[in-house]
Amino acid sequence: MPSPQVHRDADGRPDFMVVLGVGPPYAEEDVKQAYFQKAKSLHPDRGGDPHEFDALHQAFEQATQYLEFKRNSRGWIARQMDGYLQSRELTDELTAFGAHVETNAVEWLQRSFGDFADLTESITSIRLENSSQAETMLSTMLKQVGALDKLTRLELPGCQVSDKAIIRCEAFQQLQYLDLSGATVTKAVVAIVDRLPNLVTLDLSGTKVWWWTRHRVASELHKRQAEKPVILG
Repeated sequence: MPSPQVHRDADGRPDFMVVLGVGPPYAEEDVKQAYFQKAKSLHPDRGGDPHEFDALHQAFEQATQYLEFKRNSRGWIARQMDGYLQSRELTDELTAFGAHVETNAVEWLQRSFGDFADLTESITSIRLENSSQAETMLSTMLKQVGALDKLTRLELPGCQVSDKAIIRCEAFQQLQYLDLSGATVTKAVVAIVDRLPNLVTLDLSGTKVWWWTRHRVASELHKRQAEKPVILG
């Protein structure tokens, strides 16, 4: 099986190895040691820059995947295949409800592994508009939470959906954007804000939720977004 194409620095090292400060020949133990050594000084709890720490952590994850692929490409592909097939099956089910589904593969994997990156394709966005089947669709999603661990955007404008059904969406912890504009939700739905730590936008326009409550929620989420550290890609 051919080796994947890797995005490299001028000196021939993969970018993530450059961040870690590791040179060839690459060994798993060297990667771990370099990561832990740098993490001691870069960790925010020890006065380090959170942006630099995030970049270091991402480099460590990338290097680990890279070494796993180089060591056992067939095993890596087999492990990714199950998740890929589950994601594709769920996409078909959601589309049957009339939903628009967006997926993507991890960008650095596309640079590093080429076509093999397709196996990391994940569902990132789901939109169902003016539907009476929103709750049934959410139930389907909740049965396959593992296939939605990269879901960051859920849009249900104009849908018939209960507060209880939306609160159950706390299972999707990576959600950042939730559109309930014109949906049949009430004030009780704002409880979802405290249950989704990554949420930064909640659209409640055109709902039964009072203006003051919507304003309070928007202010709280704006503050959360302002305090959220920027993750370097």
